[in-house]
Amino acid sequence: MKKIPYGISNFQTIREQNYLYIDKTKYIEILENEPPYQFFIRPRKFGKSLFLSMLENYYDINKSHKFQELFQNLYIGESPTEKRNSYLIFYINFSNLVVSNGKERFVESFDQCVLSAAKEFLNKYDKYLRKEDILGDSVGAEIVVNKIIALTNNSNQKMFIIIDEYDNFANDLISCGNKNLYYDVISSEGYVRTFYKTIKTGTAFCVDRIFITGVSPIMLDDLTSGFNVTINLTLENNLNEMLGFNEDEVKNILKEFEIEKNFDLETVLKDMQQYYNGYLFSKNGENRVYNPNLTLYFIQSIIKNKVYPENILDLNIKTDYKKLENMAFNFKDEETVKQLISEEIINTKLVEKFNLEYMYDKKENFISLLYYMGMLTIESTYFDKCIMKIPNYSVKTVYWEYFIEKIYEKMNVTLEDVQLLDSVHYMASKGEVSFLIDYLRKFISILSNRDLMQFNEKNVKMILISLFINGIYLVNSEFEVEEGYVDIFLSANKAYDKYINYEWIIELKYVKESDKNKIEDVKKQGVEQLKRYRSSSRLRNISHKEKKYLLIVVEGKKNVEYVEVY
Repeated sequence: MKKIPYGISNFQTIREQNYLYIDKTKYIEILENEPPYQFFIRPRKFGKSLFLSMLENYYDINKSHKFQELFQNLYIGESPTEKRNSYLIFYINFSNLVVSNGKERFVESFDQCVLSAAKEFLNKYDKYLRKEDILGDSVGAEIVVNKIIALTNNSNQKMFIIIDEYDNFANDLISCGNKNLYYDVISSEGYVRTFYKTIKTGTAFCVDRIFITGVSPIMLDDLTSGFNVTINLTLENNLNEMLGFNEDEVKNILKEFEIEKNFDLETVLKDMQQYYNGYLFSKNGENRVYNPNLTLYFIQSIIKNKVYPENILDLNIKTDYKKLENMAFNFKDEETVKQLISEEIINTKLVEKFNLEYMYDKKENFISLLYYMGMLTIESTYFDKCIMKIPNYSVKTVYWEYFIEKIYEKMNVTLEDVQLLDSVHYMASKGEVSFLIDYLRKFISILSNRDLMQFNEKNVKMILISLFINGIYLVNSEFEVEEGYVDIFLSANKAYDKYINYEWIIELKYVKESDKNKIEDVKKQGVEQLKRYRSSSRLRNISHKEKKYLLIVVEGKKNVEYVEVY
């Protein structure tokens, strides 16, 4: 049986050491039919580095003797193109640039990164290049690139430049609020733009192909005037599934590792759809794709431990999301975030490239940035607009955590998390909700005393949802049943299946203080809704757990009442 390549982005390692590889090599042929200088972005942990490694191994002139070993039984191994193993590969990864100690240190780290890549290039292709110490004492990135381009050209060789994480330093600068340094290095005569101008010059000589990737088009507009040779392939329909796993690929992985020996295959697939599927990167793409890193994380966990992972969102990726969150939420558009949390859908015109100078001026820029980062995806289109939605459950939890963290910041107080967790444990194991209601009353009381939030049903619902981010339950908002939409359905996290005896169907009502004379009518209406939900075959059949039906009524800014419907 093959091994799971979780966290491995080296194509040669995967192929030589019996790791599973999902064949993406057909895209080599597709990319060769596009203009040769290419730009392509996808969210973090979406398989970009592995794809670049595959390109490197395919085109590297040094790897011709390994072609059969590395590409046998793959699409491109059966149908290789003329360009296979025909390039000197100049590979640069900008993921570790230093942005926290001023311009001088940034430039130094940029130079070191390019110089290191150049030295590796020269050592690797020594036999194809003229024997000379071309670098000498060179340290400047522009000079270094000029020299290796000249040497490659003089040696009658062709170069393929691959750049990974082109935007990493820009994202870091923006997330920490250092816009001045960004402007400085990206300006018309800035250090980074000059570097890319040098690469552009090389396209007139030996630079035959370029492939640049990152997570956002945040520098694309700022670089365009000096580097206007690349074609942006990010939104192309025929590349929608180039990274990520489609449904059939996930099914094949599950079958490869014989998941059906310990789990019901269809149930696992359905759960994974909810957790990790949903990404559509092209307006007319045929299939939605799963986050590949999270898919492998989940499968590795259930193979190793024979149970679902406690954390649906891999903690390694969660760290990356936090970094992206800091950058995206610099827009300070809390209303848009609230809309996404409560409605999970929003309309926008998709922006294809940003200029930092005007990036924060338009709401559509913020929404588009969330899309590129994988925190939104395309649900459908309408004329020139995209209807965006949160792609899956794992990403929803990022929004919920952001919301509750912002509330805690405003409150400037820490409520007892142990008390909250205990109250959820009681709901799950004993079917007892009074402790959670007490916690909710305390929480709302603090918010109202400090006048920190406008009280309405939407905001109260967001508060209630955020109380369940501890992962004991999966929170299903506006869960569709035959009789309508359940406000909140708390379904068991299967990692804790043996501890959870009860699942909860919650109807939430908010009554203004000025309408408190209507509270009994509102209660009656809520109880009737829950009685209708009790007859739902979908809820009855969704799991073997006992269902509890709960009405929560928040009156004004203080009072919280509840009714259990039996």
